[in-house]
Amino acid sequence: MQDLDEESREIRKKQQIEYRNRRKVSTIFMFVATLFEILETLLLMLALFALDALIMLRLFNPENQSVQIAFQVSIVVIFIGGLVGGFLIYKNIVRWVIKKFSLEKVLLDDVVRHYIKPSQDEMEQQLRR
Repeated sequence: MQDLDEESREIRKKQQIEYRNRRKVSTIFMFVATLFEILETLLLMLALFALDALIMLRLFNPENQSVQIAFQVSIVVIFIGGLVGGFLIYKNIVRWVIKKFSLEKVLLDDVVRHYIKPSQDEMEQQLRR
């Protein structure tokens, strides 16, 4: 009886240690991924802004009132497009990194499911449990 108790405690202790390690790795991964997303989005918006400024200055007379308004509107479009584009690029790169380096085994299941949607078969198996 005592041996079973000791054995179950050891198993539970190992599971807790593994969970803590996975949680720590997941937290670090999410922090680095967030920093990457911010940097990548800013660089994308900066590149789009530079391209827009180059096009506006080369093709149009900057002193014209309509060109100034078009430039202001394009800045708003670049901001929104940069945010959306940055997010899409970030999601695809993080998915690729998770698959490339087999991080499914190291990260928490919630983090992996956030980036990689489970297949229909996996979802049905989870519902059966």
